[in-house]
Amino acid sequence: MTTAPATKAMAEQPIGVIAQEEAAAASAIRDAAIAIGLDPGARPVGLRPLPFSGAWGSASTIARMLASNVVSAELEAAGKLEGLGKKQAKQFVNDGVNSRAQELAEAIADHVRESGRFATVEAVNGYINISYDALSVARRLLHEVLRQDDTYGHAPEATHPGRIMIEHSQLNTHKAAHVGHLRNVCLGVAVTNIARAAGYTIMPTTYIGDIGRHVIQCLWCYREFHQGEEPHRKGSRGRWLGDIYAESSARLTFRKSVLAFLDRVIQENIVFVEAIDRMLKKLWADHNESEDIAYLLGCVSNQKAIDPAVFVDDTVMVKFWPIIGEQLTQERDAPPPEPDDTAGTVTPEGEDQPETMSPEERVEEWARLNATMADWWPQSATWEQEIKDTFQLWEQKDPEFVALWEKTREWSMIELREIFDEFGATFDEWFCESGVEDAGRKIVRDLLEEGIAEISEGLPVVKIDEKLGLETETYRTMPILRSDGTTLYSTKDLALTRMKFVDYGVDTAVWVVDVRQSLYFDQISKILEISGFAQAANTIHLGYEFVALPTGTISSRKGNAPMLEDVRGLMLDRAARVIEQKNPQMDRAAREKVAWQVGIGAIKYTMLARDSNKVIVFDPEEALSFDGHAAPYIQYAHARACRILEHAGWDTAAANAAVETIDLPEPAPEELSLLQTISDFPAVVQRAGAEYRPLYLTNYVYDLSKTFNDFYHACPVLRSDEPVKTARLTLVAATRVTLRNGLALLGINAPEEM
Repeated sequence: MTTAPATKAMAEQPIGVIAQEEAAAASAIRDAAIAIGLDPGARPVGLRPLPFSGAWGSASTIARMLASNVVSAELEAAGKLEGLGKKQAKQFVNDGVNSRAQELAEAIADHVRESGRFATVEAVNGYINISYDALSVARRLLHEVLRQDDTYGHAPEATHPGRIMIEHSQLNTHKAAHVGHLRNVCLGVAVTNIARAAGYTIMPTTYIGDIGRHVIQCLWCYREFHQGEEPHRKGSRGRWLGDIYAESSARLTFRKSVLAFLDRVIQENIVFVEAIDRMLKKLWADHNESEDIAYLLGCVSNQKAIDPAVFVDDTVMVKFWPIIGEQLTQERDAPPPEPDDTAGTVTPEGEDQPETMSPEERVEEWARLNATMADWWPQSATWEQEIKDTFQLWEQKDPEFVALWEKTREWSMIELREIFDEFGATFDEWFCESGVEDAGRKIVRDLLEEGIAEISEGLPVVKIDEKLGLETETYRTMPILRSDGTTLYSTKDLALTRMKFVDYGVDTAVWVVDVRQSLYFDQISKILEISGFAQAANTIHLGYEFVALPTGTISSRKGNAPMLEDVRGLMLDRAARVIEQKNPQMDRAAREKVAWQVGIGAIKYTMLARDSNKVIVFDPEEALSFDGHAAPYIQYAHARACRILEHAGWDTAAANAAVETIDLPEPAPEELSLLQTISDFPAVVQRAGAEYRPLYLTNYVYDLSKTFNDFYHACPVLRSDEPVKTARLTLVAATRVTLRNGLALLGINAPEEM
């Protein structure tokens, strides 16, 4: 499986005016080389932009490559390389290349110059520098942009062969969506848009997690502790289920959290240990029949970790817990100790020392656990078994349980559809985990019958490394079904991926899933390869790092994730205030529309403007910046272009008719830079589409906005005389089109006023 973005072949036909100009330059250089008796062979003529300010053209190093070949052949024919080592021979050849490269470059440049196709052709230090006719190229470029309008930068459909299925936005039912989930949604939407614009045949799909451990947990908690309850507002049902899921996780991890906290304070504070030791002895004197008190006493006295499996009487911890709180409170309220003579001792280099909790933090954590201690601790010993029993209700398709699942699933699905609509996620196919369980069991049976899978310690597994004959541990062993017959993620993903190849004729399957699942998807691909699916070698895991807050990481299990609903509200409210400050004359309806475009655009851009292998720290203030690398800055550049054209009474139809005769004498450096940047757009789309990397496009639209602002401040538009005014207005119109198209591929709206 390909775990990094795969580079695909570029389109055979050059896309965009500059690509066509570069193709003409490369062809002219190749023909010239052949004309002087030097065939460059099948190797492409490499070109790069001229590295000179105010120049628009391409440079080639082909003369240096040909010179190396010529010098090597001459020296070898003369026997001058005999007896030399590889390094010495290479240095000997290089010594003769410089002068010969310039000679060949001049000969090639003479032939290219004769065509009259380019403004200038020069041979400099063995390089061939070709300058384009700025006015001619500018006219063609502006005509292309204005004529193609909202398809500028797009390749023709099916430019590249094959069908690619991109699976993204795999949100779960029975959980509330939080801001961390948006990286997947925004990345999936952008990758789909860009790859399609680059000329690939794309089939976007989603895979909804509507069954599994998290759903069982949520429904167990609902049935046991919230039966018959419903939120007051229908629109908040999904979030309410998310709260129940977070509660279920807190309940199921309660014992572990209590004992981990107790272990920590025992290890950190000897004074605490001595005090608790005395209190436990008193408690034991009052309840000397309890083995659990004796066990706790031994653990505390010897500062040993507490094993939850040893407890017999679950009321003991409830009795013991207030003693801990009393002692922790006394510690917190006690005067600070005298300075320790050993203070300032340096920790040995390389040793990781966990940060000690402060007295205030200990009391706070004790109080959090104490809030549910009396209720949760006595019951918690049986909860894991109850989860297993609830899972069996699903496996047996208990009518009452299935009805509850269907009702609560739809509560979540309503909210998920709204999220997808708001963030521009559309799908050709919706897959659900519940829909592939039976197919998953079938593929497990097939793998067992084929001898690819085997039973190990009661579990069907595939020993992938062994099947591939690998001696070094690489793909390891993957369980593909639980011992009780319930399905795993792998059960369902194996079935779904096989369906993609068999039922949908997919050539390349792309998973947009966080980077921590890389080994997992490697295993899925390899198992399918072993079972005969050649397409599995073309699967791509488009991994991405998680989203954090300035205060730390996000987890829906811990309930510390900022809900999408809250983040959305915060961003829209702040965007509305900023828009009102910048444009107080805008009417309320328009302000609300623009605030939505800016607020949602800011979220999307933040999720895309950092490379996938980097953690995103989501800061609402930075996301809404009008001055930095953020969506509002780019959207404002687009709005400014719209305002200039509006004030000029711009007529798009008339401009399109006259663009081929536009006069732009001696473009200013800022005009030329803007033209060059606009001309880069089709190539950026191709590269971003080939590598599944929207970052290229976020950087591009930001650079285009900066270049446009430089142009705007250096080159008056409305105050210029003709023909410069019309030429600059046309350039503004082309910028508007390109910014709008670039933002659209990222899934971001381009407001016309801000």
